[in-house]
Amino acid sequence: MSATELLVIVAGLAIGFWVVSFFMGKRTDAAPAARSPGPGEATPPADAEPAWHEVLEVSPTASVDEIQAQYRSLISQYHPDKVASAGAELRALAERKSQQINAAYREAMKAQGIDP
Repeated sequence: MSATELLVIVAGLAIGFWVVSFFMGKRTDAAPAARSPGPGEATPPADAEPAWHEVLEVSPTASVDEIQAQYRSLISQYHPDKVASAGAELRALAERKSQQINAAYREAMKAQGIDP
């Protein structure tokens, strides 16, 4: 094997390594890293419930009609009756999620000045 062939092989390996490293370095995780609180910001408790607008997947300034429509959509997806024939774990998950959706809806309606 000549020095030129050896140099071409080494250069090819180096370029291949760089290409693979470049594309693998661009990968992002499915869940972005949580932002750490800045100075003077309180750290939310680990078991804190998300805000009502996050649970209902609407903006904090959503109208009553938008909130109600999204509530109906979510509760129809997660209602425990939808998974009545499924396993106990799925029924428990659906029950927790529907309770969370109902609590968020009540909080949203109170924020809008409406008694749910």
